[in-house]
Amino acid sequence: MARKVGRPARVTTADIAEAALAVGLDRATVRNVAERLGMSVPGLYHHVRTREELVAIAVAHTLGELELPEDRDQPLVAWLEEYARFVYDALVAQPEFVSQILAGTVDTLRLAQHLERFLSVVTSRGFTVAQAYELYEHLTAAVAGAAASSIGRRAAASGGHDAMGDLRLAARAHGADEVPLVHRLVRSRNGRGARPPDPFAMVRVVIGALAGAR
Repeated sequence: MARKVGRPARVTTADIAEAALAVGLDRATVRNVAERLGMSVPGLYHHVRTREELVAIAVAHTLGELELPEDRDQPLVAWLEEYARFVYDALVAQPEFVSQILAGTVDTLRLAQHLERFLSVVTSRGFTVAQAYELYEHLTAAVAGAAASSIGRRAAASGGHDAMGDLRLAARAHGADEVPLVHRLVRSRNGRGARPPDPFAMVRVVIGALAGAR
């Protein structure tokens, strides 16, 4: 429940992030978050000026607070897959996270706490700090891409769109002479009810490649 409007004695970045998450990132505006915090919009402007900054703070706060999978001396590939699944699930649950990561606007002050824990596990397996960070960057890109794919499919399905069905219509519109291979593809999928590939499957491929390339 929102508190009575009036500027609190002290508002921290964590307070702002938690208020934005409580409102919902899809509805998080400076006005809505100020109301949630019980302060004026001009008062919140002392801390954050735009919705984009607000969401970036919330995303960085969440990533900073995420508990990494327990390090049980399991093979690095196994730990990385646990970690990747953990982050993937968080991104799919909060689509705004993906856009912030891809745009490179996540607050690095909070992200550093998350990264420190990641680096400590990977360097304990014999990687240098530079190698561990390179692995982190590639893995983050793969996970964000997989999450974006999953979010896109979910949005398309909720809008009544089926990727293969839409492709079938497009192939029909172009004609078999113009796109013969696409025609062959959609014919092969007719009546099979095949499920689309799991976006996370490519993350596993990336993890295996990265861990083996040191």
